[in-house]
Amino acid sequence: MAKFLLLALLLSQCNGANQTHQNTQDPMESQEQAKQVQEQQAPVAQGIRGQVLWVSGNQMPSPDAPPSKGRGIQRTLYVYELTNASQTQTTEGVFHTGIQTTLVTQVVTDANGNFAVSLKPGTYSLFSKEEKGLFASIYDGGMNINPVEVQQGQVTSVEFLINYQASY
Repeated sequence: MAKFLLLALLLSQCNGANQTHQNTQDPMESQEQAKQVQEQQAPVAQGIRGQVLWVSGNQMPSPDAPPSKGRGIQRTLYVYELTNASQTQTTEGVFHTGIQTTLVTQVVTDANGNFAVSLKPGTYSLFSKEEKGLFASIYDGGMNINPVEVQQGQVTSVEFLINYQASY
């Protein structure tokens, strides 16, 4: 039993060592970022609310292992005016740079990926900040990137999957 616990502890440490993001911020910056997250999580009467989920690895259906829902992850989300694929430079089909529409706002999720942002009625494009650029993998029939509609007096719920390291 002791060997099993030791093995489990070692494996959990190995998994943590594979993290690519390191916290190099000084404590004052971390406190300021935490304050921004708390302010952004205030109740929203009109806008977008949701969760950012990290999905990676084999997601092929199997009777032995159902697909993972993903895990909440802290990210910065960028909200742009509705953006069409023709208004950005795209690499690997999901990473975007040189976006030609207006950045409306940005929001930092909490550690579990939860976020809320107040917005005027309209249709927006959501992107997450990743090392290779701004990520979004969903397009509508008109090639608009990750469109989200906000209606007057309503909050639109979204689940934003970051899945560029997943296999389906």
